[in-house]
Order: sequence, then structure tokens, then C-alpha cells
Amino acid sequence: MRESLFCLLALLLSAGCQVGEAGNTEVLQNRNGKLVSFSHPQTECSQCHAQHVEEWEISNHAYAAKDPVFHAMVKAGQAQTEGKIGQFCVQCHSPVGLATEQTPVFFDEDLGVFQQETEDLDAVAQQGVSCDVCHSITDVIEPQNARMVLTPDGTKRGTIVDPVPTEAHQSSYSQLHTTSEVCGSCHAVTTPRGALAEETFSEWASSDAAKQGKTCQSCHMPEYIGQAAPDAPERTLHRHTFVGVDVSLLPPDEFPGYESMRELVRAMLESSAKLDMRMVASQNFEQRQERALEVTISNLTGHALPTGATAERQLWLEIIIKNSAGDIVFESGTLDAHGDIRDGIASHSSRPGTDPQLAYYGQYLIEDQILKSLTDPQEIEERKKALDQACDAIVQGGTNAPAEVKVVTFPWQANWQCNRMIAPDASSKHLFSLQELPAAKYSASLRLLFRTFPPYFLRELEEVGALDAAVKDRVPLVTVAQKEWAFQIGGDGFVLPGQTH
Repeated sequence: MRESLFCLLALLLSAGCQVGEAGNTEVLQNRNGKLVSFSHPQTECSQCHAQHVEEWEISNHAYAAKDPVFHAMVKAGQAQTEGKIGQFCVQCHSPVGLATEQTPVFFDEDLGVFQQETEDLDAVAQQGVSCDVCHSITDVIEPQNARMVLTPDGTKRGTIVDPVPTEAHQSSYSQLHTTSEVCGSCHAVTTPRGALAEETFSEWASSDAAKQGKTCQSCHMPEYIGQAAPDAPERTLHRHTFVGVDVSLLPPDEFPGYESMRELVRAMLESSAKLDMRMVASQNFEQRQERALEVTISNLTGHALPTGATAERQLWLEIIIKNSAGDIVFESGTLDAHGDIRDGIASHSSRPGTDPQLAYYGQYLIEDQILKSLTDPQEIEERKKALDQACDAIVQGGTNAPAEVKVVTFPWQANWQCNRMIAPDASSKHLFSLQELPAAKYSASLRLLFRTFPPYFLRELEEVGALDAAVKDRVPLVTVAQKEWAFQIGGDGFVLPGQTH
């Protein structure tokens, strides 16, 4: 039975979509004598829901199964794990492909590697997270790793309490669709080896936004007044652009809304954080007073900043200070020749460790040999806590890093993580020591920058996943917030405009 295989594939990872009891072979094939399957958004759903489909087709839900990074990740992951990751990537990126048995993992005898078909899927499976994927959800077993129940029985479920009857399909109000749990199905990911690669749902669950009754949909599916279908009454509806931080990395003419989505993403990012600064006298490790710039980043979102697949997201401060002659006398957050941040990890940069004052926010995936050897649950939890406490040493690299821990690139390689994000409703303060600057006048530029993928990550995917080299040049660098100012360091101190010392 289709249901049995679908559940079996999911259970191989202790995760994944499931087809509900109504979704047995008979129901999937017909209902009241009519063939029932997952509908194609543009050729079927758009006949009545044109606006929603137009919004959806520029979204990352529509992009999910077309994303070249997704295809390269699957290729690399299946080869490197000898097929052990199973449906881990596909279960969120093409639930229809999984449900309809189009994505089996197989061993390619000619190439000598495990592979999985993700590109030559049928027209509906290629639509990623399509209309029927969301509107067929009848239960969330657990808000992570696509542990949702799909019941594609011809009934479309949504948030309209009194849907107008139509011959096109049956409609039903779903209280589940008003909750964040329906989003958490895919927007929380634990890797097969136990690393928490995406924690957006749990971040939201602990936020003030959740306490105030704000859901994921409140920000990512904003309300408006309109008609759900041509003959329907006006009522409160939701946008289906699902704006987040990702954008299409395909050539501009190969996915719709290329510039439109980038503008929407830029606007959302610009509303995600507040940047403040002040000159202070701080104490260094020798307890001497030092001149410093204190920068405060306030997280204005309902989850961590950044969030999502945070080992791939990069958020950091760039500061450039020039003297009166225009020469750069201090910089941090500037990039190496390949466009990478100069952190302490040798595989990340051509100049690792050359930015000692770097203010970076994101996640480092790690593989720990000690954790790998443990079986006792209490010992595992104690080791994870110890790794959390050692994160600073781990991500700084060098001789202080624990020998049994290494930073890895891809989620299937990791068994834990080092998080350096800004928690929801929290702020992060970073001190830039300016003690080495002599008394003089200066101009400064400060930017909070974000991008979805670092170049080193995509370069490695070019090698192990056959990713097109042009993809990395399409990743936008977004300025989330910025400030420019002039200041003076005198013989007895230093001030910003409007600040006394």
C-alpha cells in the first residue's frame, strides 16, 4: 500500500510525513468516482484561487524542489552517508515526491555511489510545498522533521470557518491551520545524528510573540480583506508569499518574482533588528581601561536572529574606521578575497583568525567523537552541556579548540551544534576595542549584514554536489541596519556626536 511505504520511508529517520488513514490506496485513487491526487497549483488551483497561486509561485514553498542548493545537498548527502540520510531532505522539499514514491534512494552501480532522484520528478512533485501539501495536513505528530499527517482525500482544509460549497472540491475549517504547529512541521529540523540544525519553532514557542498569541502566520502570512474565490464573499484572508530570508538562486528568468521577492526579503530583514552604539571605557583582561565602541543589536523578531538553517545563515557586524586622510585604520567584519568572513575556522577562510574582534551570529555544526561514543542518556546530556560551554573555544579554532571536536559543513556530518544567535526578545552587546587608535578625528561606518549562504559552503557543494559555480554569485548581501558617524579621540577621551565623556 502507498500508505505503508510512505510511513516506512518516514520511519527510517524516525521522522517524516505520513499519509492518514483516509489516505489509503483507494481514497488516493478515487473519491465518489473521481480521480483524486495532489493538484497542480497553476493548472488546477489557479482557476479559482488566482491571487493565492500568484503569491505562492514566487515563494520559497514553490522554490523548495527547484532549489539548486537542495539538489546539490541531496547528491552530496546520499553519496557521503551511503544513502543513510534517506528521505531527510526530500520530506520537506518535495512531500508529494515522497508520498507518491518518486524519490527512492538507490545505489548507482555505474558510478559506485548512492543517489536519489530529485530533479526528474513529475510536474506536481516539482512544485515543492504546493497548495495540497499544506491544505491536506490533518495532524501534526510532532512539530519537527515533517512529522505531519497528509490526507489527500479531496478535502481542502484552511482557516475559513464557513467555506462556500463548490463543485471543485470539498472544503473544511481546520483549527490546526491557525496554529504555528502546522509550520513547525518543517521549520524545526533535527539531523539523523542528533544535531539541532533548525530550531525556529522552539525559538518562537519561547518568545514573547507566542505568549502574546502571535503565530508564524502573523508575520509570514499577513492578513488582508479579499475574496478567496471569484464568487466568494469578502473576508479575512492571508498572503501566500511566505516571505522569509531565502530567495531564488536560479538564473532570474528560471523562477518568477526574482526581484520582487528580493525586495520583500530586504524589507523584512530591515525590520528584524535595531542597531545602537556608544563609546565606552571598558576593562580589558588585564583590568586596564580601554577605549571601545559598544554596539547593541536588538532582536525584533519572534524567533532567534538569525534563524532557519542557521549553519548556513550568516549575520555579522562590519565596521570600517578611517582617519582624516581617508585611510582605513580599523576594520572588522570585512571579507577575504573569496568573500568569506575571516573567522577562526581554517576551512572557512583563506585568512582564518585574522579578524579577532569579529562580531558574528549564526551556528557552527560540529562532530564530537566523545558524544559519538556515548549511549547513556544522562551522559549524552552532560556531554552536550559541556560542548555548549566550550563553544567559544571550538569556533575560535586554533590550539584552544578541543581535539575531539571539529567544525563540519553539512548537517548529516554533525552530531551537535554551537549556537551563536541572538535569542528572541533579547539583545547582544559587542565591544570593539579602539585603544590602538591615536588622538585624531575619524569617520566610521557600521553595518549589520546578512546572507543566506557563505561562499565556502557553496564552493564545497560545487566539489561534492556538482553545484553550478554561478549560484554563489546570486546570493544577495543585505544590509539589515547601518550607521555612519564622525568622532574624535582626544588626549583625555573620545566622544560621539551628542555624547559627552
